[in-house]
Amino acid sequence: MGGEKVGRHVVHCRLFNRKTLTDGYINQRMFMLRMSQNDDLVYAVLANEKAHGLAPSDNGIEGLMEDCSLLECGLDGANILQQVEIYAFKSDGQFEGTQYVVGDFVVSVCTFMSRNNLPRGLIIEVQYSPCYTVSHVDMLIDEFLSNFASHDHLRKPVDNMPALFDKVGLPNTEYSLKHTALQYVAAFNILRKFEK
Repeated sequence: MGGEKVGRHVVHCRLFNRKTLTDGYINQRMFMLRMSQNDDLVYAVLANEKAHGLAPSDNGIEGLMEDCSLLECGLDGANILQQVEIYAFKSDGQFEGTQYVVGDFVVSVCTFMSRNNLPRGLIIEVQYSPCYTVSHVDMLIDEFLSNFASHDHLRKPVDNMPALFDKVGLPNTEYSLKHTALQYVAAFNILRKFEK
């Protein structure tokens, strides 16, 4: 496809569970994420589940989450969140691979590695950096991805990303690293379960 190698792409994820659950929640989690694109920035996704008697979703972090918040903090903020001891460390993993530029697209091909250094899945992150604004960018990215694999073999981490973006207060009109961070957290949450 004529892509130019840009360099390494690394995303590190950590999962913490709240030590003492509050307000009738059955699960309170904090996901922390750090991307090589901006090494000084850490994203924390706080997700709370209430009991509804339904089976948990295998679709990232969407599903039964009552409350979901996204915090953007520096390294100091991340250290404080980990040291206040409200949350206990549960697991971590890393997406690591290579980044390429292919026309108007930036493509990162990463393997997910769990703590035991076993690959658990392959992630292809596609960023579209057009010279002009386009509508229906989802269709354009799906068409681009069909060059790599059939639609049967591609799985998006969360079926309804706009609903998740809305839940944490992110606009659907302008995309940011926060949107990407949420998608990596969803992918991490799915792939870490393959360790068992």
